[in-house]
Amino acid sequence: MATNSIRKSDHSLPQREDREWVFCILLLFFFVSCHHQSGPSAEELAQRDSAALHVALMPVHDCLPFYLAECTGIYERLGLEVRLINYQAQLDIDTAMAKGHVEVAYSDLARAIMLQQDSVDVRAIAALNGDLQLITARRGRIRKLEQLKEKMVAVARHSVTDYWSDRLTDTASLQRADIFRPQINNVRIRTDMLCNGTMDAVFLPEPYASEALLRGNNLNFTTKGLKPQLVVLLASGRAMNDTSRRQQIDLLLQGYNQAVSLTYSLPAMRDSLASVIRSLCQAPDSLVDSLAFRQPRFHPLASPQTADIETVMQWLRSRDKIKKGYQPDSLIWN
Repeated sequence: MATNSIRKSDHSLPQREDREWVFCILLLFFFVSCHHQSGPSAEELAQRDSAALHVALMPVHDCLPFYLAECTGIYERLGLEVRLINYQAQLDIDTAMAKGHVEVAYSDLARAIMLQQDSVDVRAIAALNGDLQLITARRGRIRKLEQLKEKMVAVARHSVTDYWSDRLTDTASLQRADIFRPQINNVRIRTDMLCNGTMDAVFLPEPYASEALLRGNNLNFTTKGLKPQLVVLLASGRAMNDTSRRQQIDLLLQGYNQAVSLTYSLPAMRDSLASVIRSLCQAPDSLVDSLAFRQPRFHPLASPQTADIETVMQWLRSRDKIKKGYQPDSLIWN
């Protein structure tokens, strides 16, 4: 009996191993099938990305409502597939627009004219607030604009910061050559150079201006309430002439304005604003909450004005930067 029992047991062992092997294969097949069904393929992702609206932005006050609209689900509720691409320098945004990597970009009228003259078809579709502040280094003890003579003021060349630096010299009865203007395109680097004493003065948008002040530097000049209003949102001519892209751009602008209105009606938006500043602006963690609290009010998007274009055209002519025969007639999208 014992011998027969052992023989029966020896005979059943291979059968049990075969069943376990088949079970493992089925289990593996199940997991592979589930993994395959859990997400879109690479081709589907590429198609979705191609269909999405690509927007080049900077982490500055005027752009923050775009990021708030994305992170709070406003664009999702509007049915807009959007890719917000963050740049630290306006020159990099110009390059992205010129190469066709984005359909919409944060810029200014001076840069838009320069792009058009380089055969890049762009249209100004909305005006933003565009306030700048001139902050001087705490160690420099500059209290009056006249003291900027032979000082270094960081700007981005042929842009809104460069325009206001010229206006500043006029206000202070200085010659344009009286101040040195190194080109520091990256707004984060521009802020840090001021704070570590490398630069005597810089033009900064919010929230970098508030950060510089919280770090002990001095406010000397602000463009708030002054004309012209040069900061704009650009779209490629190709996108504006495409019906589906234009509908996406309309939703983009709607989402911006919704985020502006909700910022002051929903307390949770303040937390979202702090989160956006923390992740995008690379500000010190100890200052993030203060920066969110100090931000000036956001404004709904406005229409670009022909008078502002005429002003910047005159300024660029004074620098011999307008090509013969160029006219900005197509710059504003009506």
